[in-house]
Amino acid sequence: MKMMKLSALAAVTATAALLASATPSLAQGATGPAAISPEVKALMTTQDKLHKIAERVDRGNGFGGFFVDAGSKTLNVYWKGKAPAKVTAAAAVAKAQGLQVKVHSAKYSQAELKAEAARLLKAGGSIQSIAAKYDGSGLAVKQAAGFSAQSAPQSSVAVEVESGEVELAASRLVDTSPYKGGAYIENYVNGEVQGACSSGFAVVSNATGADKLLTAAHCGDSGSFFTNGALDYIGSVESRSVSSDSEIVNATGQARVWIGDSIQTESNQYGLDVIGSSATLAGDWLCTSGSFSGTICDIRAVQTGLTICLTGFGCVNNSVEALHQGGYSAGGNGDSGGPLFSVQQPGDRLVARGTLTAISVAPADIRQCSGVPAENGRRCSQRIFYPDIVAQMADHNVRIKTIS
Repeated sequence: MKMMKLSALAAVTATAALLASATPSLAQGATGPAAISPEVKALMTTQDKLHKIAERVDRGNGFGGFFVDAGSKTLNVYWKGKAPAKVTAAAAVAKAQGLQVKVHSAKYSQAELKAEAARLLKAGGSIQSIAAKYDGSGLAVKQAAGFSAQSAPQSSVAVEVESGEVELAASRLVDTSPYKGGAYIENYVNGEVQGACSSGFAVVSNATGADKLLTAAHCGDSGSFFTNGALDYIGSVESRSVSSDSEIVNATGQARVWIGDSIQTESNQYGLDVIGSSATLAGDWLCTSGSFSGTICDIRAVQTGLTICLTGFGCVNNSVEALHQGGYSAGGNGDSGGPLFSVQQPGDRLVARGTLTAISVAPADIRQCSGVPAENGRRCSQRIFYPDIVAQMADHNVRIKTIS
């Protein structure tokens, strides 16, 4: 496939012109093909096995949450009250595979915490995000910077409140049909460019069997369309969901994701096959591959079941908060809609987890960008947020397209 230098976009938007003239930043931590290291592959192989053990646990009354610790080959289960027999049975299966299940006491059930989170959101206030903690100890709440103790939410459950600002992460360059995930896409309304993002995953309509393309809803409104970096038409927005920050583009996708460097360079870019999808559990190891930052791994889910409320857009449910474990950038503006995935062996095959929605812009989280430099409004962060792929598929009645 013919690729173009970023300078080819100079005549398209002011943003593109500024980025084209910038000196590429030095990558912070392993990026590109090197990001999917043998260590990353080993951890993700173990976490796949732990996920299968988790599927054996009935998440009924008393269930508090899971935390996957692939490093110690352990699935941590949190339960309010006495854990049922299915947990004991799952532990026996795990032991036979050289894994272990540890059961911990939870103060609250996940159902109790989700109900209280919904009540607090309905009550309003300056909540940026809210989630039931995976260990069932209470709710984790982020409020806008400068919040006071008086403005902290009043609740019947334990609430941990901290300051935290998040913003939409909204932009390889000239992909062609069928389109891969992680490609550069540019949004237009009435012939006017609105911004640049990344494609997510190819999906298949459960109703018609037609191939489509998934990206983030904040990347384009209904009635808008996308092009690649050469202004070749990709497709228009067909359906859109704010609650899962997802939209379907009427374009043919392929079951592959771009891996390697960002659109800042033309080298080290290739596709890897997608073989399925999976919900994310706290503790899972992840990779991203946005068009502006390139492939980044060593990212770990630290919170699931999050609701994130974004100014000017709305609230995104069933989201995941993830943090780069080396303290480097996990993504930035322009990577929005790009794929998050885990890697399954053998053969470096990908499992879809979701598409990038937002980054933390708290000063303590801002990091030097990988790939396209931080200019013209682009910022990068060690902390990212994305909606779970299961919710995204349900909202549009689609499934992830997999390699045949």
